[in-house]
Amino acid sequence: MTGSVLPAAAAVLGLIALAACSTTELETRAALPPPLLEQLPVRVGIHYSKEFREYVHREPRANMNYSVSLGPAHVTNLNWLLGAMFRDLVQVDDPAKIAAVAPPLAFVLEPRFEEYSFLTPKDVAGEAFIVTIRYQLTVYDGGGARVDSFAFTGYGREKSHALGNKEPLAAATQRAMRDAGAKIAVELTDQESVRLLLRGAGSPLPASPPQPEKAPVEPPANPAPEEPPADPAPEEPPPSGSGV
Repeated sequence: MTGSVLPAAAAVLGLIALAACSTTELETRAALPPPLLEQLPVRVGIHYSKEFREYVHREPRANMNYSVSLGPAHVTNLNWLLGAMFRDLVQVDDPAKIAAVAPPLAFVLEPRFEEYSFLTPKDVAGEAFIVTIRYQLTVYDGGGARVDSFAFTGYGREKSHALGNKEPLAAATQRAMRDAGAKIAVELTDQESVRLLLRGAGSPLPASPPQPEKAPVEPPANPAPEEPPADPAPEEPPPSGSGV
């Protein structure tokens, strides 16, 4: 009798544990505003690793397991964003084969997720979900050599709703993606190494952002000649005294 009760009790406890720990799955959507930038007449490559394409952030939090799919939406967003920034965007399967691409590429970008983190209203004693997404963009030149890398961070915030925490977390994630995308659109071509690669590919960008020039200090038109200092007046010898 006792032997049959113990397995049954264990099964009940297992069901209770599963019921106490639910899963929230989020599928992020591609949604970026159109960049207000002039398209540059160059060919640029993009390489998405399998890890980036299929990236899912999983995190246990209290009695909730969060699963946030980030990779597919970011591939769509970056294709759209970079396609708006540059005349031609070429998918590169392997960074080691960049030099074989013809016509040649000005440079190739490889994105990587560095961080996805979020705070719930319980974490900050507030009324909103706060999301941080940080990306690393590695830059290769047209020959496949690694040139530089840059980090871009996006932040998103969305008030919580009474119906649940799935929708506001998804909205905060979308806002963080938009924020990071706006920074990439504005700041990427301001990096000195990227500007040099663009100039080498025939882009009209200057070599570096223009710096304010200081106005030269001009001498006066007719400077007055300096007068030599006056010689000191000779001292007169004291009068000779008369003897008594």
